[in-house]
Amino acid sequence: MRRIALHTVMMLSMPALMAWAGGGASFARRPVGFSVLLLWVVWSFALALGRSTGQESQYERRQRPFLMIPGILLLSTLFAAPWEYRRFAGPIPRDGAVAWVGVLLLAIAAPLQIASVLALGRFYTRNLGIQPGHRLVTSGPYAIVRHPGYLSSFMLFLGTGLALSSVLGLLAAALTLPVTIYRIQGEENMLVDAFGDEYRRYAARTKRLFPLTY
Repeated sequence: MRRIALHTVMMLSMPALMAWAGGGASFARRPVGFSVLLLWVVWSFALALGRSTGQESQYERRQRPFLMIPGILLLSTLFAAPWEYRRFAGPIPRDGAVAWVGVLLLAIAAPLQIASVLALGRFYTRNLGIQPGHRLVTSGPYAIVRHPGYLSSFMLFLGTGLALSSVLGLLAAALTLPVTIYRIQGEENMLVDAFGDEYRRYAARTKRLFPLTY
């Protein structure tokens, strides 16, 4: 329980850390800054309050050393992107069309995260593992892609980098993608072992991460 509570506090504190790195009230008063903070609040609450720890599996234990990388990239994005936004005017212009494209991605990522949590319910867990009574969920956003939660996270990274015109944020987003694909491969191996042909049929009619492409 203590680990769960600590993880929840850490998730809910992320927007505050971002605001601090961006200069506090001055960051929140800018339209782009306020929009980014608001959407991070929604995303963080959905993930922190909707995700349980869950039962581990051999796949989770095998991947654990490698999976420190997403946490490092997340912290880098939280601090580096707003810091860069506050201190520099380029090379990507601040508060322009590119920034609002990033805000749009964040505005999609947040409800996608909520929809993913609601569709999976108690099966939406931090640890990768088959839970007691687990069933294959193919409704909601899972009818379109097999890993909408990971898609939401990637869009969060990319949207933040674009919205805050951050080269470091965009680099973090680029590095996140191969890590995400690696985790998906382990998860799908686990799901094939658990659900067999049911999961294979589901995989045959859906994309892994990006609608219509991959």
